[in-house]
Amino acid sequence: MINQNTNFVINTELRDHIFQDISSLQKENAKLKQDIRNSKNDIEAEKDTFFLELLEVIDTLDNLTTSLENSPEALPESHQRLPRAISSIQRKLLATLQKRDVYPIVIPKKEAVDVNLCRIIESENRDDLPERSLVKILKTGYMNGDKVLRSAEVIVTKSTN
Repeated sequence: MINQNTNFVINTELRDHIFQDISSLQKENAKLKQDIRNSKNDIEAEKDTFFLELLEVIDTLDNLTTSLENSPEALPESHQRLPRAISSIQRKLLATLQKRDVYPIVIPKKEAVDVNLCRIIESENRDDLPERSLVKILKTGYMNGDKVLRSAEVIVTKSTN
């Protein structure tokens, strides 16, 4: 049977060499951890940029759909289905984003808008609604998980008093 309480004696030179190796490995470990954090941040920034580019496509489709729906009489009969086709493309893009945890910001009506989620573009004098209540969404905002990817652009109320 082997005695497990055996003490090993190493010379000072070997001990110093082991300490240097351990120190070197700790420094390398810290550097690798920092490199991983930097890579994650770079990937996150690239992902956000990609999502924002897709949102610009969705905005363009939204504007086109709204324009076509507001003037259907100007469309020839063969193009009457165009707004539905564009809306279908837009829904597919949104579904693709939602699979990646990107969702539109929901702004409750008759409540003051959250300035962390919205950028107030304009305000209208209104006394029938509370101060800073939503009047109109000019551009939909989006969240990626818990992070605001793009703030909503809104028109809100302001009191005449």
